[in-house]
This record gives sequence, structure tokens and C-alpha cells, in this order.
Amino acid sequence: MRIFGAISLLIWITVAIAVAVMFDWLGSRDLVRAGLENALVAVEQLEKTGDQLQGLISDMQDDGSEVVKEVKDGENSGT
Repeated sequence: MRIFGAISLLIWITVAIAVAVMFDWLGSRDLVRAGLENALVAVEQLEKTGDQLQGLISDMQDDGSEVVKEVKDGENSGT
């Protein structure tokens, strides 16, 4: 029963926020817009960081495969 109460409270809070934005109570529209803009900036930063990490991982994999190839070539020529 306790989880139902928590879920119900979250639903009521969400409805209250939606109604506040619909009728622009207490300047809620501006607050929501500012929050969404900040969230967009955060998402763009995460995308940028993810792209950089993906490039780094790709470079490391390429370098690793070259090292493995050199080691195998060295083993084959040394025998």
C-alpha cells in the first residue's frame, strides 16, 4: 500500500505542474522553458563527450590491432 501512495503522490504533483504551466501560474512557463534550455545544454555536452570517447575508443582499438599484427609478424619471422 505504501508504494501506491508514493506513485499517487507523484501523479498528483505531475498534474499540478501541468496545470500550472497551462495557466501560467506563478510564471511557471518561464521556469519550465529555462529548465528545458538547461537540459538541452546538458544533453549537448553529453553528446560531445560521448563522441570524443567513442573516437578515443576507436583509435585505441585501431592501435591495438596494429600492435597485435606487429607482434604476430615478429613471432613468425623469429621462428
